[in-house]
Amino acid sequence: MLALALSVSAEAQSSRRPKAKKPAAVKSAPPAPAAEPVAPPAEPPPAPVAEVKLVPVGPRTVVFAAPRPGASPASAEALQEELSRLLAAKPDVALVDLAAVFPPPAPASVAEADALFEEGKGLYDNLDPEAAAAKFLAAAEAYQKHPEALKPERLANAFLFLGASQLLNGEAKAAQRSFLQALSASPTLQPDPNLFGTDVQTAFTDMQQEFSRQPPGTLAIDSSPRGAAVRVDGRDVGLTPLPELTLHGGRHPVVLSRPGYQAVIAYPQVASGQRTELKPSLEMLPEMTALLATVAQATSEQGFEASTLPPGVAALGERLGARYVVLAAVSQKKGRVGGEVQVWDVQTQGRLRGVRMDPRSKKPEDSVEGAAERIHGFLLGGPLSAPAPAPLTATLVKKPWFWAAVVGGAAVVTGGVLYATQAGKGRSGGVISGFPGLGF
Repeated sequence: MLALALSVSAEAQSSRRPKAKKPAAVKSAPPAPAAEPVAPPAEPPPAPVAEVKLVPVGPRTVVFAAPRPGASPASAEALQEELSRLLAAKPDVALVDLAAVFPPPAPASVAEADALFEEGKGLYDNLDPEAAAAKFLAAAEAYQKHPEALKPERLANAFLFLGASQLLNGEAKAAQRSFLQALSASPTLQPDPNLFGTDVQTAFTDMQQEFSRQPPGTLAIDSSPRGAAVRVDGRDVGLTPLPELTLHGGRHPVVLSRPGYQAVIAYPQVASGQRTELKPSLEMLPEMTALLATVAQATSEQGFEASTLPPGVAALGERLGARYVVLAAVSQKKGRVGGEVQVWDVQTQGRLRGVRMDPRSKKPEDSVEGAAERIHGFLLGGPLSAPAPAPLTATLVKKPWFWAAVVGGAAVVTGGVLYATQAGKGRSGGVISGFPGLGF
């Protein structure tokens, strides 16, 4: 019966299906007009290629400048800076960071400050604004104790949360001061609406407007010696002298550092619309003291008259990894300032001498530029291979007591050390001695 029913149902359905019709003839449509060719999209301009400055390789050169008795240390510093600038402008000479020879100490840890900040956030989330404010204040003070490792954003957030806690605790005036300190640390700071209510955001916006209305102050920073790297509020701002830094009013952590010297930390108070000056003296490290004492001895009149490579100069080259040692001496007699330069090749014991500078002379060869050209020619013209160094240079110069021996009784002077590398061949003017076949 079931099979019969299914058979009847199938026949009924097949009866309701329409009969297939023959397909109607399709009229061919006229061909569409040919589309105009579309110009290919213009190729984007090539991305600018970053300029890469090639650092030359080859024997290193160290440059010293020191004053003789009667001359000012500032004159020696100026000569050293100018010679270094001119040599650095050569495509085959590159100045080397002194931090490679006198590396700075490892930055202090700010883990304690970070921990205090996190504790404050926990108290703030648990609606204990008074206890949270104490933690945030301690965190801000801990951050400021180590300005060499300071991150401006962290300090700004500590002051932001401090102000929010004070506001919730009913201390509106204290909150305003904290918000201003947060903006001073990071002027682009904005409170996160997911963390702070509208009351905090409104109060902070009011302080942003007040902050923008305050005229900034200026901070002039110098150092003795000059050329110290400066960090203000955790940001690198350049080398001393810095005659005018524009800062908002308040206390700003400042760090001055120079390889071979103790870093100086200061907290000058900058007043709105006023000028503040800071000029600390950097204290030399013991090794730098010994180095500059050796330079003073080597640049003296007796040192320049030496007929053979002085042991102290050889020690300097070994310690600093330099083949060429440039010694610039500044003298002042009857108010007239002059300079003299000698260059030693510590490997071959060759020497360039007779390079003199006279600011009153109109001859190009008597200028600092002329001296730099002759030094440059000597660096390029020196032989690139050298005999094996003597045992004294190879071993004794690494002993601390040897440094004391080569220093002797020479006076300590203010000077500078700069390093360069050189490559290439050629030679320019100057008296060159000590090479094979040439006498002193």
